[in-house]
Amino acid sequence: MVPHVDGPARGPQLSGAAAARCACLLVALISTSAPAVRAQQISGHLRDVVTDGPISVGVMSLLGSDSTVIVSVVTDVSGFWRLEVPGAGTYYVVAERLGYQSWVSGPFFVAADDRLTAVFHLRAAPVALEAIEVEATAVRRYLEYHGFFERQRANFGHFVTPADIERRQAARVTDLLTGIPGVQLMRAEGGAGPAQIQLRGSSLSQGGACRPRVFVDGVMYSRGDSRPVRLRDSDATERSVDDQIRRLEQSTGLDDIGHPSTIAAIEVYRSASQVPVQFGGSSVETLCGVIVVWTRTGRMRTER
Repeated sequence: MVPHVDGPARGPQLSGAAAARCACLLVALISTSAPAVRAQQISGHLRDVVTDGPISVGVMSLLGSDSTVIVSVVTDVSGFWRLEVPGAGTYYVVAERLGYQSWVSGPFFVAADDRLTAVFHLRAAPVALEAIEVEATAVRRYLEYHGFFERQRANFGHFVTPADIERRQAARVTDLLTGIPGVQLMRAEGGAGPAQIQLRGSSLSQGGACRPRVFVDGVMYSRGDSRPVRLRDSDATERSVDDQIRRLEQSTGLDDIGHPSTIAAIEVYRSASQVPVQFGGSSVETLCGVIVVWTRTGRMRTER
């Protein structure tokens, strides 16, 4: 049984004041045995404090003792996350998710070769939006900071702007991408599982389709495919359609990111030749293209 945050526990612990602050509940970090050859690591799950259900698409960040963001990851459909710690030292862990109160734990010390686990429970909170004029200005500044409009002027890829999103009044994030040339919506047989986007780039032939790599607010959300998948029976296949559907069922869809009203802008790069260097550039990993989603709650972070 995992010890209470205010009680003693073996190994390093996160902050014991979590429950008193009512922002979230945090189960203490527990050190597990690890061979000397393994680097230090922190992993765990992000859950809702009321339902105890998993929180997907949450952002978990590791901060140094000077509060500088070292690395950020996105939780998967089970709420699982893993942070690689660069070395022994004092750190903070930040948990964030749209519609929830954020939480910062620590400071706590990670020793060399430590493999730590933790469970965060976040409390739901309404998203308070400012006046429309102020909100629009803040979104534009955020997109300018991350180079959205500069990449749009370069005329590589397809760009869904805040104005486009406002006009569409879409019900799902994937609806914002319908109508873009080369974009195809895929669902498992019977409509079960999350909808997935596949891209058909000009460099792919004979019916090749790929599941693109996805970034949310600059953090990788889905790795996508590293090569095209043939969908027609007449094509030579490296993977069967059954394997493809199984993969789609196990992955997180774009619609899990949030409601379209929370999306600020989207970038779509259909082939590796279009992908900017900050999102992988032209490489095997981006052969199937890249989709970049910017949310209205994203922050301008200071990197090392």
